[in-house]
Order: sequence, then C-alpha cells, then structure tokens
Amino acid sequence: MSAGKKPSGAAFRKKRKLKELERKALTESLSRQLTPANIKQEPLDSNPESSMDIISVCVGCDEEPSTSMIKHEETNIEEDVKLPDSCSSPPQTPENVTNVVDLSDPADWPDVITTSLRDIIVRKGPVRPEENFKYPKDESDRRFTAVHYIRRLPNGEDAIRNWIVYSKKKNRIFCFCCKLFTTIVNSYTSDGYSDWRHLTEHLSQHEQWKCHLAAMQSWVELLKTLESKPAIDITDWRLYKTETQHWQSVLQRFVAIIQYLGQQCLPLDGRSDTLYSDHNGHFLKLVEMFATFDNVMLDHLKKMNSLETQQHYVGRDIQNELLSLISKELVKCILQSLKKSKYYSIILDCSPDIGDALQMTMIIRFVSIKQKEMSIVEPEVSIQERFLGFITQVSPTGAGLTQTILAELERLSIPLKDMRGQAYDHISNIKARQSRVQQNILNLNSRAFNIPCSNHSLNLVVNEAAMLCKDVGSFLIVLQRICLFLSGVTRRCDVLTKQINKLSMKTVCQTTWSSIIDIVRTFRFQAGEIYSTLLEISEDSTFELLTRGDAANLADELSNFKFLCSIVIWFSMLQQINSVSILQVQAPCLPDLIEGLLKTKLFLEEYRSDKGFENALQESRELASEMDIFPTFPKTIPIRSKKRKMLPSCEDLSEYTTDPKNQFKIHFFDTALDIAIKAVNERLNQLQHHNKFFGFLYDIRKVRCLSSKDLLKYCMDLQEVLTDKRSKESDIDGIQLCKELTVLAPVVKQNMTLTDILAHALVNGGFPNLAIALRILLTLPVLVAVREQNVSKLDLIKNYLRSPMSQEQHLDLAMISIENQITEEIDYGPMLCDYGNEKARKCMCL
Repeated sequence: MSAGKKPSGAAFRKKRKLKELERKALTESLSRQLTPANIKQEPLDSNPESSMDIISVCVGCDEEPSTSMIKHEETNIEEDVKLPDSCSSPPQTPENVTNVVDLSDPADWPDVITTSLRDIIVRKGPVRPEENFKYPKDESDRRFTAVHYIRRLPNGEDAIRNWIVYSKKKNRIFCFCCKLFTTIVNSYTSDGYSDWRHLTEHLSQHEQWKCHLAAMQSWVELLKTLESKPAIDITDWRLYKTETQHWQSVLQRFVAIIQYLGQQCLPLDGRSDTLYSDHNGHFLKLVEMFATFDNVMLDHLKKMNSLETQQHYVGRDIQNELLSLISKELVKCILQSLKKSKYYSIILDCSPDIGDALQMTMIIRFVSIKQKEMSIVEPEVSIQERFLGFITQVSPTGAGLTQTILAELERLSIPLKDMRGQAYDHISNIKARQSRVQQNILNLNSRAFNIPCSNHSLNLVVNEAAMLCKDVGSFLIVLQRICLFLSGVTRRCDVLTKQINKLSMKTVCQTTWSSIIDIVRTFRFQAGEIYSTLLEISEDSTFELLTRGDAANLADELSNFKFLCSIVIWFSMLQQINSVSILQVQAPCLPDLIEGLLKTKLFLEEYRSDKGFENALQESRELASEMDIFPTFPKTIPIRSKKRKMLPSCEDLSEYTTDPKNQFKIHFFDTALDIAIKAVNERLNQLQHHNKFFGFLYDIRKVRCLSSKDLLKYCMDLQEVLTDKRSKESDIDGIQLCKELTVLAPVVKQNMTLTDILAHALVNGGFPNLAIALRILLTLPVLVAVREQNVSKLDLIKNYLRSPMSQEQHLDLAMISIENQITEEIDYGPMLCDYGNEKARKCMCL
C-alpha cells in the first residue's frame, strides 16, 4: 500500500482494530502502575506533564510510517503486533529489573516499561559499544558500522544520531526514544532493525517521522525534568532538605564539643546517659550548655523531650561514630601531606599501659612544603612529626615486630621504598631485638638508615643504668619517697619552705632525665636543709605519729654516707649529659652534636677511675660535714645465697669483697658509669656513621673551602648510600649535586638554616638534586623538629593509657589531642554533609 493511495476497507478495519488494541494496552498498563501497591513501592512521576505528552504522541499521531517499517498488511494483527497480555503477571519493580536485565541493551527491556523504570533508563541514557568493538556480520556478509551514528546534513555538516541503540544480544538497532515514548509497534521498537543493506534509507525515513520527533521532544523534556529535581515528590524533597540541614547543624556542634574535649584531655562519658541529670559526663553537659544559648540545639532538645523524634543521637554511639570520623579525617590529612613529601622516617616508641599490654607508638617524620600562590615566593618548609596511632604487638620477637611494622605501613598505604630513616627507643624490651628489627627492614630497603632519634637519644641513658643496676634503682626509690613525703601535704611543704626558698620537688619520672636532674641538684646543694626539715617533722608533736615515723626513717636514709655519695656521683653524670641534651634542644649542626658527645664520653671515661672515685668521695665528705654525719660506709649484712659452681675465669670477685667502700665502687660507681659510657658510645657511633655521608650538607657555606676533588667525593659517596642495592636506583646524581653546591654555596648567608636553604633551592628550580638531598636529610630524626622540640609524644600518649576505654576510642581521642593543630584546620563540611544526609534518610524512614 503506497503512501498516496487510499486504503481499502479491510485495511481500514485492521488499522482501527490496531488502535483500539493500543488504547486498551495503554489503559491496562497505566492501571497497573496506579494500583495502591505500586503507589507505595514506587515514587510518583517526577514530571506530571510527561504522561500527557506520551498519550498525545500515542493517540494523536495522524500519520503512520510506511509499509516497509510496519509489517502487518494481510497478516494476523495479534501475531505481528506483540501487545502485552492483560492477564499476565504484574510488571517487575525497577529495583528487580535493574538487578536482572541489562538496561544498556534494549533487547532486555521488558515489554511494559513502568514510569520509574523509564526514568532510570533515561537517566542512564543510550549506551553504545566501545570504539574497538567489531560488529558481527549477517548471512549476507553485511554488518552495522559506526558510520551510521552520524547523519550528513544538506550543508555538509554532521549531526549525531544519539537515538540509535545497538543491541549486542540480537545484532539489531533500536530507537531509544520511540521504544520508551511510543506504543506504535515497528522494527525500531519491537524486535529491532537488521536490514543493513537498506539501513541508510530507513534511518532517513524514521528520523523524519512525526511520532519520532514527538518522542524525541518528550525524551528531552523528561531528561531536563529529571536533572532539575530528584525523582521524588517535591514536598518530600523539601522535607528531606530541611531534615538534612537540621542534622548538619546539630552534628557540627557535636563535632565542636568532641574536638574541645579531646584537645583538653577530658573524658566524654559519665555515670549517666540522661540529659539534665547529675554525673552525665562532659559531653551531655556541654550539649545542655549549648541549648541555653543556641537555638539549633534548643530546638533539637525540645523535639527529644516532646518525643517528636526518636533519633536524637546524643548517646555514646554518636560520640564513638564522630570520634572515628574525626580520627579518620586526621589520618587522611596526614597521609595526604606525606604523599606530597614522598620521603619519611618512622619513630617507634614502646610503653606498657595500665594493663601491662605493650603499646607501640608510631610517629612519622617528613618535610612539609607549602607552595605560595606566586611562584617567585619561597615556599613554607617545615619538619613535621605526626602521630599515626598505637600498634599492639602480637609477638615480641624481631621477626614479629618487623611483620607488625610492615603490616601497619601497608594498612596506611605508606610505601616502604620511600622510608629513609628508622628510629627506636632504647628500653629493655626492644633493645635486645633492636638490631634484628632494623636489619630486617634494611634487607627490604637498604636506604632506611638506622638513626638515633634525638627525642630519645640521651633522656634514657640514665634510665638504662637505673634499670640494670640494683643500687641505682634503690637510690632513685629513696629520692622518690622523700619527694612524695615533702610535697604531698601542705604543712610539710610549709616546714620545708622555711629552710629552702626556691625548691623544685616534683615526682621523679622514669622516662625523662630533666625532672631527675632538678631534684638531684636540690639534694646535692641543699641536702642539709632537707635533712633538717625531716628531723623537725619527726620531732614535732603536732604531726601524726605515722608521719613522724616516716620522717625519721627518711632522715636516716638521707644521713647515710652511701646515699650522699650516690647523690654526688649521680649529679656529676647528669650534669655532663645535660650539656649535650641542651645542644639537642637548640638543634645545632651535626658536627657540634658529635663534638658534645665526644666530650661526654671522655668525661665519663676519665671519671670512671680511682681518681674520679676519690674526688667523688671527697665531695661527699664535705657534704657530710655540713650535715654533721660521719663519712663512713655502713656495714652491709650479706645475704646468703646458694653457691653456684663457676669456672675460675667467670667468678665475680665482688662477691668476695667485704669492704663496704669497694662494694659501693663496684656495684654503683663502676656499673652505672659503664652502662652510661656504653649508651653514649652507641649513639656516638651511629651519629658518626651518619655524619660520614651527610655531614658536609649541614654547613653548605663550608663547601667553598673544600677542593673540587673532595667535594665530588662527598657527593659520590652520598649518591652511593642513597642507591638501592636491589633496584640500583639512586635518589640523586652525585656529579650534578657537586655542580649545584658549587653554584649555591657562595650565595648562602650565615644565618640561613637548612629549611631556608631548601626553600631557596625549591623556588629557584635549578637545584633539584640538592633539594632532594636536603629533604632526605631533614627527614632523618637526628635533630628534633622546630615545632616539636619541646614536646614528648610519649608523655602525651601515656596519659591516655590510663583509661578504661576501648582501643579504638582510646586511639581516636589520642589522635585528636596530639594532633589538635590539624584538627582545627580540617574542613568537616563534606564529612558532615554525607553524615547528615544518612541520618536524615534514616529519621524520615522511621
């Protein structure tokens, strides 16, 4: 039947019956979508006008396609026109359809497409095969090509046919808009078109069809509607937005409260979880205080009291969730800065908690470089030492510790190959296995140098002597008892201040030397006043009998000549170590620090001699004469022990020494000095090995005094040590570094620090090798960072280990407290937005 010929009666009746069947199918499809069950499960149509447009397109089209496109002439309409069966099962929901069928392939689309499923398909849009996809050939050795996606216009320009969708499953093409927005059945909407020989002609006819143009218009309008507003009712959307903004405001105040409590080291929970009750903790009390002045918090609490909402989120769960979120943001921020810096060093320190569980503290050190807006301005360079958390050790062996460290680095996505330094504390539980841990990491990364951390370089020297020497430990225990006795009660302090105006009588700390030397200095030069105070308290009848007895016992301990000798010897050791430790706080160049350690080692070796011991006894006699004490060692009562058979070469001659003076010299003087000399010598050897390769970079101005041959040798040695033994990759080029130092050394000023030189090298851009060498040098924990030089990470962390909280909460609080500076700089807006959206959806569903 041609387009200009009038249709016959039979054809007209078939056409009329076809339209009636189409209207019936459309009515049944809409009735199924508007049932109560579907209304509850599926959201309403986001564009009410779009349904009317579809109906007008389906019914109002007065022009039909050609006979070549609709094949129902002289055939059974029921067979060719595949209309949906009204008695069939209800259509699947969009959620089930998306899980079962492939929406990118129109061959898998259901016969009846619901409104919500149509919205999902429109949002997804037509999907084309990848560029290198090979279209299969048919029986006539023809196939579809990507050329047909482009339409050539009369003026020579090209237009994209975005409505063509190719089905890999059937090797046919469909019209995306007609299949979704029309019910007229043709090859492009039913089974697909595959006549590749006449494809060009048929595509031109189809895209000029009025129903196709109307379907294209409906497609564009619906897509604009879906992009302009969500696919839910506008009233629900406004309610959802209001609820989201409310929760974002409330959570913002919760985060501020938790951040404040974490920075001030205050516990969050109390004995009660109820608002406006006694002992309900700092968190709830601050929430109550916020409600007094803040309308957002006041409105939130009113909803709680009036039972308008059952989800108030002021309990312990929300505290733990927000703690975890803040901690994750802190770690994320630190890792982002570390990623920009590339090179890093790890500092591991161990401390037992209140439950005697060994906790390893992981601190990471790197160089932070903040570029300015203008490229000609020098960047801000600073050394950062950041706390990354606690590691609960599973195995105390060297292999177990190594595996724990590697697992933690892998969890944080920190590459081992960028590690340039490793530093560990020197306490007894790690020292015996320290070399194994360091060597295991060196086997994996030869550039992970073993560097003594200045935070733990000398502050644990005397602590090791105290732990390994019995007499030293007894001496420090007596010091502790006297300090606690005199500083514990106000009346005792008043008696002491009559004798001493300025007194530093604080508790002896087992991990820092600074508090010990202050106390020992007081006993060294004011022992007579302290002794008189104890005697006065022991003879004062106004004090309790137990207090008087304790004062008399402590006075006897202080009047012991052996105790006075211990004070003199211990003060001499600490005074010498103190001078080198002050150099560390001031962050000098490495050669100065090595020189200070050499002087300390020389002093301790000279002091450990008969002459040094006699000098210590002479000072002790002078101190005893001021206190009217006899300068003699008390006789010790030997403790009988089981005799052990030993070889003559292994026998300890001190067991056969009965003279108290010789026993004190062997067990206290010689032992303490031997341990101190050994500890100083270990640190000195490590620093000298480090100075052998990096020492010439600490004072670049002195490079001008070196010959070209010597400077080149230093640079090549540095290149060799910065070369990985496995991959043979080097961080720097020694020859280029030599040239860069030759050019830069004359312009370096005397007051410029290493960070200043690095900033100058970065802004100049012509010294890449020097910049890399300085970044690695500043990463190594030889000298403390400027911002962290007065902060002991271990002291901060130990305060939290006395908490009954879980390990995760304990870590989160410690992270907020230690890294409080980063906490204030982080923007919590995106985090609170996502978290508020989640809470708003949950509350609306409830």
